[in-house]
Amino acid sequence: MIHLISEDEFLTRANEIQLQEVSWPLAEKKGIEILFRRDDLIDAYLSGNKFYKLFYNLHAARNLGQQQLVTYGGAYSNHIHATAMAAKLYGFNAVGVIRGERPKVLSPTLLDAESAGMRLHFISRSDYRNNCSLELNRELENLYGDFFEIPEGGANAYGVQGARVIGNAIRQAVKGDYTSICLAAGTANTLAGVAAGLVNTHESYPVANVLGFSVLKGSGVLGEQVCDYQQSINNVSSNWRLISGYHCGGYAKKLPPFLHKFMREFESDTGIQLDPVYTLKMCWGVAQLMLKNYWPSGSRLILIHTGGLQGRRGFNL
Repeated sequence: MIHLISEDEFLTRANEIQLQEVSWPLAEKKGIEILFRRDDLIDAYLSGNKFYKLFYNLHAARNLGQQQLVTYGGAYSNHIHATAMAAKLYGFNAVGVIRGERPKVLSPTLLDAESAGMRLHFISRSDYRNNCSLELNRELENLYGDFFEIPEGGANAYGVQGARVIGNAIRQAVKGDYTSICLAAGTANTLAGVAAGLVNTHESYPVANVLGFSVLKGSGVLGEQVCDYQQSINNVSSNWRLISGYHCGGYAKKLPPFLHKFMREFESDTGIQLDPVYTLKMCWGVAQLMLKNYWPSGSRLILIHTGGLQGRRGFNL
């Protein structure tokens, strides 16, 4: 059996991530300092927030004596990719329940996952919407045996517990010396954890200075999810806010020309590659807010790169 990394090593690696000062012409014009937290560089196989969201899930599975993981995602899912890599690294069996019928040609993400040993179980999109159903669980148990279930995106109490470490690391690094911390929000699990980690338990901030940029068209329930996630770890904070309206067509949709142009220019200006589903949308939202003078000159923004660069392969970039 392969040992998982220890919590001490996990925390040490989180604290070693650098805040990279970025030369972004728009920000410089507005007199705003930009620091990028490069969690895309945290691990060669478990990129970005997946490194954090999987850590406590994997330890929980191992502590329960489970040898098999089951999780969920789409054809280009960062979470499916990361779970497959983690299972291979740490000696778990893994099953990926994939949204949609099996295509004739697998995506690069699913090819990687299958090559790493993950068994792919395809289900219809309608069945996938009920992926926590007892019927599906029974079917999976009959086919594959006992398993430890990790929800889509690693979005559970273990996931938010891991994401809280990002907030803790930022708090220790900058000691409150920032105006806003910005990150993308899909399930909002990472947002919940980062916001919780930036304050001490039961400490309340009057200013919502952790901004989660929703990558979804319909994000009405995300606020409730943040509260639920924080309650699951008994660390409720009021220092966060959801920002909507910068999804640019919806989750994982083809990039419109204006966004593709923005991406090329940003990467050329800063030297930082973006993933098209999450961090790109956050950067676009930050740019639009700067143009609207949301932050005054002299502000200091910390942008979190949540990884997922393997997903670029689905956009012909």
